[in-house]
Amino acid sequence: MVSTIEACTQAENETRSDNIKWGIKQRASNGSLGFYRRKCYGYDKDEKGDLVINEEQAEVVRLIFHLYLKGKSVGGIINELEDRNIKSPTGKDTWPKRSVETMLSNEKYIGIAAVKIGGEEGQVYKLNNSHPAIISKEKFDAVQEDHLNRSNVEQTEDGPKRKKTKYSSKKRN
Repeated sequence: MVSTIEACTQAENETRSDNIKWGIKQRASNGSLGFYRRKCYGYDKDEKGDLVINEEQAEVVRLIFHLYLKGKSVGGIINELEDRNIKSPTGKDTWPKRSVETMLSNEKYIGIAAVKIGGEEGQVYKLNNSHPAIISKEKFDAVQEDHLNRSNVEQTEDGPKRKKTKYSSKKRN
C-alpha cells in the first residue's frame, strides 16, 4: 500500500516538474521570461522592469571593447581601468579578469538576451532586440574574431590543439 502511494506521489511530482519546465520554455520562447531582463553592468531597470542603458557604465563597456580592439589584453584593460580609477561592477577598486572576459563575450551588449533552460545540455533561447544595445553588432563580432585570433588554442578536425607559435596572443600587423 505504501509503495503504491509513493509511486503515485512520484508520478505527480514528475508531471508537475514537466509542467513547470514546459511553462518556462513557453515564456522563454515568447520573450516573457524574467531572466531576459536580468540586469548586468551597463544597464539599469526602469519602473516596468525593462533594461535601460546606464550611460555612465555604458561608457566603461564601450571603453573595454575599444581597448580590446586596439590590441590591449584583458590584463592591459584591467590596468587601464584601474589607472583611471574606474570601479568594478561590484564597486571595488580592482577588476576581476573574469568580469572583463564576460563583458567581451556577452551578447546582452548588442541587445540580445539569452537564457539556457535545462542545465548543461539544455536549450538556449535568444531574444533579439530585447533591450537597447550598448555595442554595435559589428564591433562585437570584431571582438569575437580578434579573440579567436589571439587564442593559443585552435579548433581542428581532431579537436582543440595548441598553436605552435610562442606568442600567439600578440597583435599581428
